[in-house]
Amino acid sequence: AGPEVACETAVLMEAGNGNILYSKGGNELRYPASITKIMTALLAIENLQLDTQVTFSENSVASEQVAGSSTLHMQVGEVITVEDCLYGLIIQSANEIAIQLAEQVSGTEAAFAELMNQRALEIGCKNTHFVNASGLPDENHYTTAYDMALICREALKNQTFRTVIQTENYVIPPTNITAGARELHTHHPLLASESAEHYEGCLGGKSGSTEAAGKTLVTAAERNGVTLIAVVMKGADMGPNCQDTTNLLNYGFDKFKKTDLNQGFVYIPSNVKLEQLQYEESVQQDGSILQKYSYSGQPVGSAVKQEEIPQEESKKKTSEEKEAAGTKNADTQQQEKSKGDQSYSFMDALLILLAVLIAVLVILIILLVKKDRRKNKKRKKKR
Repeated sequence: AGPEVACETAVLMEAGNGNILYSKGGNELRYPASITKIMTALLAIENLQLDTQVTFSENSVASEQVAGSSTLHMQVGEVITVEDCLYGLIIQSANEIAIQLAEQVSGTEAAFAELMNQRALEIGCKNTHFVNASGLPDENHYTTAYDMALICREALKNQTFRTVIQTENYVIPPTNITAGARELHTHHPLLASESAEHYEGCLGGKSGSTEAAGKTLVTAAERNGVTLIAVVMKGADMGPNCQDTTNLLNYGFDKFKKTDLNQGFVYIPSNVKLEQLQYEESVQQDGSILQKYSYSGQPVGSAVKQEEIPQEESKKKTSEEKEAAGTKNADTQQQEKSKGDQSYSFMDALLILLAVLIAVLVILIILLVKKDRRKNKKRKKKR
């Protein structure tokens, strides 16, 4: 049985392969609210340099006047870097920053929205349409829990994005207009270390809230080399959304297991064995064969098929290996014999030399003895 989820729609995705572990109305249209800013951040990172100076326009700052709008109270003509903008966008969810980044990338927010839709199609989203960079209410601005998981998965491939969403606290320094620093603290309850909803291994994400969208929440978490993405939409309140997300993540980490295969892996229910999986094969451009695995009709992973060595070739290889081993042994024995012969020759030479020295020594002793006797005889004659 799947986890208990109270929100209207939800998806749990394994980020590595992009496979769905749980879905509740995952392809039903819903308003995203500020989780839209995941796509805004991704496009800003992909199209701008972090140290680029951004000057705020009248158009972007006007969004502060929208009732209930999240804002950092940026002023017309105020300048901060793209990097500062990204933290203000994700941590503070500032709408004027979303609009200003859109203008920085595409000239106008409308042009940026077209870029958002184009990128969404590239990622694989089929039920998403954006009309603004912030997620402010519009009946033509919609997506699905599944599409938002796809967008988050794509964004997680970018290290800058990962760094930004994992940051709990950030300070935007004083600017050309504002004398004081702007201190930011995450709005994501599962990321905030002091929060009762804090989730171990949380990588961050984005929350959203409008009357039409209800409460929305995208969360990524990592454990034992596995990254999961949980998306919950149209929740009644952020508390239940956090509980739904925790239930989804616990389900994904506790009820499934990762099995590494050749250049790939599968993420399957803990009680399922590899032998129970079905797979389809397809030839890749490099000639390798990709095996796509599924269980009960659901994709669970993929791997590259290992080449099998034909039996005759295997026997031939074994024979060649044995022959090579035999040749090696023979060479080794010959080398050892040669070393032994050299060792014996050296010993023989030493023995001969020693024998010669002994012989010389004996001759010397004999000569000395004879000489000594002659001296003794001469002494006796003199007496």
